[in-house]
Amino acid sequence: MKNFMLTLTLAFLSLTVTIAQEQRPGRQVDNPEERARMEVQRLHKDLDLSQTQQDSILNYLLTANKEQQQLRKQSGGDRQAAFEKMRAQREVRTAKIKSYLTSEQVGKYEDLLKKRQENRSQQRKNNL
Repeated sequence: MKNFMLTLTLAFLSLTVTIAQEQRPGRQVDNPEERARMEVQRLHKDLDLSQTQQDSILNYLLTANKEQQQLRKQSGGDRQAAFEKMRAQREVRTAKIKSYLTSEQVGKYEDLLKKRQENRSQQRKNNL
């Protein structure tokens, strides 16, 4: 009986470690193309984008994500400078995406951005 309980406990622990190490869906993807596709899918779901809007935003995000990846590689140790550049890129990205949207979609997009900001703030509080 002791051997059975010991075996069962070890199996449970190894399963727990395995599950904990798996990458969770929704985590950030390192591939710029995949990130762009995922973002367009989310925007389409939330904003009901037309095919033309999807294609335009995808093309823009492919370029922007590659630039952002280069910026990360080139940042070296100066995190503050990299942070400022990424913030500027984010503002340009938001404006560019809004330029592809209708006025109704822009309102929904701004609400979506606010929700994302709130979720990130909440996650930071929970992680501390």
